[in-house]
Amino acid sequence: MTGRATAAEKPQPAVSVRGLENRFGDILLHDGLDLDVRPGEVLGLVGSSGSGKTVLMRSIIGLNRPSAGEVRVLGQALAALHGRARKALLARIGVLFQNGALFSGLTVAENIALVLKLHTGLAPAQIDRLARQKIDMAGLPQDAADRMPAQLSGGMRTRAGLARALALDPEIVFLDEPTAGLDPIGAADFDRLIRELQRSLGLTVFMVTHDINSLVAVTDRIAVLVDRKIRVGPLEELLKDPHPWIQAYFRGPRAQAAHSAAGSGH
Repeated sequence: MTGRATAAEKPQPAVSVRGLENRFGDILLHDGLDLDVRPGEVLGLVGSSGSGKTVLMRSIIGLNRPSAGEVRVLGQALAALHGRARKALLARIGVLFQNGALFSGLTVAENIALVLKLHTGLAPAQIDRLARQKIDMAGLPQDAADRMPAQLSGGMRTRAGLARALALDPEIVFLDEPTAGLDPIGAADFDRLIRELQRSLGLTVFMVTHDINSLVAVTDRIAVLVDRKIRVGPLEELLKDPHPWIQAYFRGPRAQAAHSAAGSGH
């Protein structure tokens, strides 16, 4: 009785990928990938240049149609949904694209408000208030609300993109190279923000990154794209994996420095 209840109560994955294949012409990028992202975890995705990290993320969120396989997000197959059902599922997902990907002709507040206008029936005053709440949540000063993206630093644009990703109070957030181009202090501040938001909001976070410091500081598990497949585990497990690329990545000079910084509490 107890065993059956335990099995029945096992939470379904926030993301489930089965047999995923991505092929572009003669190039086979992903060959039968299987991946589960657990609810409430921060999963980091790494891989060599050209391994298809962003393509995998885009396949999960429905921006790329895989050649084969199935993807389920929050228990639903996004590819099979249309109209209101698809819109309702997308409202439970937040995405931060590289460099924020803000609309250049809109202010920060207007970028966030646009998402709220598309998905809610709220009055303009309510939308503006919520947009400014998200700006504060992302660690931006309130005067950033009325700035154009071109008036922001790289770190501020990333935070503005995060504020937009959080607009609809999503259950899962996808981050594509969020610390790329940031200085070490700005990157570390962003890492802390992600961990704080994940804990306070109960978010599931899927983070594509090449930043070893972020992986050490923020993630619960790490997924590594190698040889068109994926290997997943906590850092301690991956350190034991004999694959040459994994060893070079996680035991190289930059990785050693990241481990030392994490161990010293910096």
